[in-house]
Amino acid sequence: MAEDKTLLAHLAPMLGASTENIAVEALGHILTTSEASLRAIEDVLKTGGAEVGTISPDVQTQAGDEEGARPDLAGSDERGVERVLIEAKFWAGLTKRQPVDYLNRLPTDKPSVLLFVAPAARFEPLWGELRRRVVEKGMDFGPESRDANLWTAEAGGERRLMLISWKALLDSMASKASMAGESRSVADIRQLLGLTQRMDEDAFLPLRPEELGPEFPRRMCNLQRLVDDATTRAREAKWVSTQGLNVTPKRKGYGRYMRLAGATVWFGVNFILWSRARDTPLWLTFHEGNGRMTLEEVRRNLQPLRQKYPPDLIDWDGRMHVPINLLVSVEYDMALDAVVKRLEDIARLISSPGTTH
Repeated sequence: MAEDKTLLAHLAPMLGASTENIAVEALGHILTTSEASLRAIEDVLKTGGAEVGTISPDVQTQAGDEEGARPDLAGSDERGVERVLIEAKFWAGLTKRQPVDYLNRLPTDKPSVLLFVAPAARFEPLWGELRRRVVEKGMDFGPESRDANLWTAEAGGERRLMLISWKALLDSMASKASMAGESRSVADIRQLLGLTQRMDEDAFLPLRPEELGPEFPRRMCNLQRLVDDATTRAREAKWVSTQGLNVTPKRKGYGRYMRLAGATVWFGVNFILWSRARDTPLWLTFHEGNGRMTLEEVRRNLQPLRQKYPPDLIDWDGRMHVPINLLVSVEYDMALDAVVKRLEDIARLISSPGTTH
């Protein structure tokens, strides 16, 4: 949610350098100043099948070699031998040197790892491209092992290629740092986690084949119908008015303005709130307008919604929103009845006891 955004997540898009580079530098700073975070990295690599020993705190960022390979982060053991290369990814594509030249930089006679850190939603296409490039060069790949947040494969000798999600890696680092009493490092890790979440929110998610079928557009048409039918039912019940107000689709979704028990609202499908705030497509967004009530009056009367867990009165981007939860696995009429009932319940709260709709 907007109030959870960290300062780093807020500032990074405004800075001249790319957000990916800022994340790399932030991760490098944490690893060079937090012994516990290094131990967390070692634990992650061990879980993936590579015991690289103790990584020196002298972690290098953007450390190029004679062949031109320049991984984001390079960690060496106590003898100065590189044992782990870390490549931080959000949604940019692989460079022409990744991953083959980076793997070739690692020793084959002792455990070593090329670790990609990326959003979990990108695992399938990114891993597929990594595998393709390795195999295309005639290098070993596999056997593979996968769980929810860490994928790994042997890559020749004692080398391994691994892929971990940002959240899994940073959560592990934060846990170790917290147990070690490194409060400053925990704060730094939370800042970076906020940035990675911001990058996930703004990213294009790779499409899956099943998403290109007719189910998704039919679902969107059904939701538009639900908005229109619920508005009609509520208007017939006399506690919603649409006089002088139009259906007003927005960039964020489909919906319309209405007066709900004297409050001016936009009711409809809100893709932004659906993706970031609550698992429902339908929302009420309250506006100052020519209704009978001010926003402050509406806010006061809707306070019971804020007392719920999770709260049903949400402040986002300077506006006040209420989610309209949908019934699942039911026929259309039952889903419509539930939406209309939800609108009526909110109207009663707005009106407050003793006030007519």
